[in-house]
Amino acid sequence: MPKIPSIPFCEEMPSYFILGETKAEIKLSNAEEYRNAALSLASQARYNINIFTQDMDDPIFNNDDFENHIFNLATRHPNSKIRILVQDSSTAVRKGHCLIRLAQSLTSSILIKNPPQTHKNDKSAFMTVDSAGLLYRIHADNYNYDGSVNFMSAQRAKKLEDFFNEAWEHGVPDLQVRRLFV
Repeated sequence: MPKIPSIPFCEEMPSYFILGETKAEIKLSNAEEYRNAALSLASQARYNINIFTQDMDDPIFNNDDFENHIFNLATRHPNSKIRILVQDSSTAVRKGHCLIRLAQSLTSSILIKNPPQTHKNDKSAFMTVDSAGLLYRIHADNYNYDGSVNFMSAQRAKKLEDFFNEAWEHGVPDLQVRRLFV
């Protein structure tokens, strides 16, 4: 398979990249680049988003724009799904993370689980969108933002979705994020 040359990410680029069409591996190196890439992918999502995260990645996913994109996807169609596998949500719960609030109100569209013990040591983080787009960090446990985004990487996205689906099947609902009725 030929290697796709990587290009640096800049703020103007997201509008030029089209989910499911643009084949380019874009290198990312900081939280702002990751946030912009996540926003661009989420804004183009039509069916589903899967997020595998260590701690809900507050600098990337806890903002009004991302919350709006997730809300729009979740309410657009009854079959839309946003699934999140989080290693430890305690800090996100304490900070009132927007995705947790959404999951508590849109319980059929946004689901949060903890991965099974067999995946507890996995330190990567990723987001797949519509089985095509992919946002990926190799080491997400230390706020290292070296990684990449690709708007058309169906083969890699499928591989990560297979991993995600297996972990999801054996995962358990995150009890820290459940909604308590008083």
